[in-house]
Amino acid sequence: MSLDRLLHELTIHYRTRGFPTSALLHLRLTLLSSLDTTTNSFSLDTAYPSCDARIGDLLGCFQPVDGSNPRITKVTPCAVFGFSFGYRMASWVDGTHPTDELEVRLRRRPGKNNTELAKIAESIQTTQGLPLYLQFEIADAVSSNIPIVCASDRKDLVTIEVAATFLDHARNTISSVDTVVLLAHQHHFERCRIILERMGVACVSPNRTYNQYDEYEAQPRVMSPEEYIVNDFFSMARMFSTK
Repeated sequence: MSLDRLLHELTIHYRTRGFPTSALLHLRLTLLSSLDTTTNSFSLDTAYPSCDARIGDLLGCFQPVDGSNPRITKVTPCAVFGFSFGYRMASWVDGTHPTDELEVRLRRRPGKNNTELAKIAESIQTTQGLPLYLQFEIADAVSSNIPIVCASDRKDLVTIEVAATFLDHARNTISSVDTVVLLAHQHHFERCRIILERMGVACVSPNRTYNQYDEYEAQPRVMSPEEYIVNDFFSMARMFSTK
C-alpha cells in the first residue's frame, strides 16, 4: 500500500512539474526494479551516489507543485539567480573526466540549454534592470553588453554550492535578499526553489520558461527527461532526508 501511495504521489508531483508521460513511466519502472523488498527501500547508483531512500521516509514529501507562482510583475525581487542545466564539450580528452577542473575551465561550453536561459536573463535585465547572478555556463552565453554582477566559479559545482555563492555575494552588496527571480530549466526549477527557500530566500518565476533538451548534451543526467527525472528523484529524496 505504501509503495502504491508513493508512486501515486510521484506521478502527480512530476506531472505538475511538466515532465512528459514517458519520463513518469521510466521513473516508475526504475524504482520498481531497484526496490529492495526486505528493507522497503530503493537503492540505485546515480549522479548522486549511494542514495538509499526508504519508502516510509518519502511518503508525503513529493507534493503537487503549484503552478501559480507569483510573477515578477506582482512582486519586487532584488536579483536574478540563474542555475545552469547541462553543458557541451568543445572536445573530449581520452582518460579525462569532463568534470575535471581543467576540462571544465578549458573545454566546457554553454550548449543550447544555457544559451536559451541566457536569453531570458538578458531580457529580464534589460526590461527590469535586475542584477544578474548566473552560473558560469549561463554567464558565458550572455551578450558582452549585458552586465553580470556575479558569475559562479569555473568549476563543476552542485546547485547548493552555486546558491551559496550567489547569497554570499548578494548579502554583501544588497541590503535585503528576500525574493529573487529564479532562472532555471523548468524541470530543475522546483529543486532550486527548495534549496533557496531553505536558505531563507523566496522565489518567483520569470515571465518565460524553458523546458527543452540539448541534442548534443554532454552531461549524462540531463540528456533527456527520462534520464533527468531519475536523478532528480534521488537528489530530492536525499534533500528530504535532511529536512
